[in-house]
Amino acid sequence: MQAPFFTAHNVLLDNGIYTKPESPGTIDKEPVFLSAKHILNLVFPLNKEAFNILDLGCLEGGYTTEFARMGFNATGIEVRDINYECCMYVKNHTRLPNLNFVKDDVLNVERYGIFDAVFCCGLLYHLDRPKTFLEQVASQTRKLIIIQTHFSLATQTIESKFHLSDLITHDGIKGRWYGEFSEDTGLEAQQQMRWSSFQNSKSFWIQREELIELIYKLGFTTVFEQFDAFSPDISNHLQNGYFSNLRGTFIGVRNMG
Repeated sequence: MQAPFFTAHNVLLDNGIYTKPESPGTIDKEPVFLSAKHILNLVFPLNKEAFNILDLGCLEGGYTTEFARMGFNATGIEVRDINYECCMYVKNHTRLPNLNFVKDDVLNVERYGIFDAVFCCGLLYHLDRPKTFLEQVASQTRKLIIIQTHFSLATQTIESKFHLSDLITHDGIKGRWYGEFSEDTGLEAQQQMRWSSFQNSKSFWIQREELIELIYKLGFTTVFEQFDAFSPDISNHLQNGYFSNLRGTFIGVRNMG
């Protein structure tokens, strides 16, 4: 199988080949993955083979693969043909029987049963009904949800590089619209837009405070924002980049007692 083109995930395969060799580092060393690894090890310290994790909108399968290497039964869902080819290329070049990929729209998440943990990275801000989607996902999540996403703010007094709409209430929650692509963009063209939304031409970015409260209301009684992905210069990032990039990591843990 000829190697497909990878845009982001540099995965070390079992044969010693890298999927994106021009990258300075592998995905298992990326801050986003290390941050997720920290919370996963905290919540599931032992017997990871007894737990399953779902990677929503898994792109090229890199994070899903590293979760499997941690020992979890890992499943990635990806809708775009070209990204799914990358996922299967990684699958076919790693000896990981606990690694699985399915080609489907994440809106069909309920087809795949209950998962102990769900990883939602780079996806939520590409949806036009994110609250409804998180309600679906919460019903499929037994213990832990990790949401790495863009968000919006109650006020736009801080300069941002994104052109967001005025604050409105949509899908039962406050947030702002973000334009993804022209409404007349065909499905074939959308398939090639590997880092964009799928079928919805604009997306709704939930207000940060509303997102935190929503996670709690969905039954995750321990809710917090995780900042170690910004290390080692956390203070500088929070003061000089956080509110312009409008992106963070939000954690929800169910109290099983």
